[in-house]
Amino acid sequence: MRRIYTLIFICIFLNACEPVPSSVEPETRPENLPKKALWVGGLDGGVYVQVIESGDSYLGTVFEPKTGNVWYSGTFRYTGDTPFDPFSQDSYTGWDGDILYLSNGQQLISQEKSH
Repeated sequence: MRRIYTLIFICIFLNACEPVPSSVEPETRPENLPKKALWVGGLDGGVYVQVIESGDSYLGTVFEPKTGNVWYSGTFRYTGDTPFDPFSQDSYTGWDGDILYLSNGQQLISQEKSH
């Protein structure tokens, strides 16, 4: 009987758990952002980014989420050796002020401090 109650409790608990989206873009997008800028962030905040591949490195811009002002613009060094899609929102997980974290476990590290 105890196993049945435990199983019922586990089922109720699992039904109550809802997945939390990893990327929650603000309802209002600044008008001055480029259309291709991607939201990178979650429930606690984030930034907009636009990154392109340029030879052995990447060029990118990080935008402040409320105003759309540029926080960083310059070159990024990729720490990985497997390709990723810089135009896919799913490629990014966060920004800490110097590093764009990628969903493949790698990073884009800012090379020019302009923020």
